[in-house]
Amino acid sequence: MIHPSAYVHPEATVHETACIGPWCIVDAGTELGAGVVLECRVRVTGKTRVGANTIIYDGAVIGAPPQDLKYAGEETELIIGENGIIREYCTLNRGTGAGGKTVIGNSVLLMAYAHIGHDSSVGDGAVLANGVQLGGHVQIGRFATIGGTTAVHQFSRVGDYAFVGGTLKIDRDVPPVSKAFGDPLKWAGLNTYAFQKYAENFPPERVRNLELAYRELYRSGKSVNEVIEKLKNSPEELFQNFFTDWDRLMIRP
Repeated sequence: MIHPSAYVHPEATVHETACIGPWCIVDAGTELGAGVVLECRVRVTGKTRVGANTIIYDGAVIGAPPQDLKYAGEETELIIGENGIIREYCTLNRGTGAGGKTVIGNSVLLMAYAHIGHDSSVGDGAVLANGVQLGGHVQIGRFATIGGTTAVHQFSRVGDYAFVGGTLKIDRDVPPVSKAFGDPLKWAGLNTYAFQKYAENFPPERVRNLELAYRELYRSGKSVNEVIEKLKNSPEELFQNFFTDWDRLMIRP
């Protein structure tokens, strides 16, 4: 399952069912799980683990050192979950600083030319369209979708089930199940498509609770901080995970 033109370092760990295509390079310390496919001219380097059944297409560079001037060669990691699709010429960097870690969840789709910066995390089922660029320490929630060529500023967060349009700039936090468009980026309502696509996770009562919460956050005239203090103690899981450590400006309507 290894093409004669590929190079696999003796200290790499490659499952016997992995498939490594022409001119790929798999460096020391990397780990490829069961059923992983490297199509062609893919390089996997550094302390990188690729989960089972993930497919990586031509020209992708996986696990390169972080693009961070503070990085001084410390051992850092890139962890990629199972059943992912990483399309042509994507670049995924390891973390920075001792113990730094970049994490990609399960069943993630990264379209061509996407970049994942150091110490970022991408949740299960997320979709990043062509040319999306993530700075360092960015957090993308589960089942979130980001449109093509959108750039995400370092330390910004996009919540679970959120949708952000293409050719935009994300320089502040996008709450869960939200839609965001415009320049500057603005809150554009709830992502009702997520309610339909993941209907089993959004029964009618939960949808009503989300509608009420965002109405209070964005339409009540109360200060954002005042409403967020309430949401921190909400029984809604999406709010607990997102607002507990909220310390940034959020998108406005």
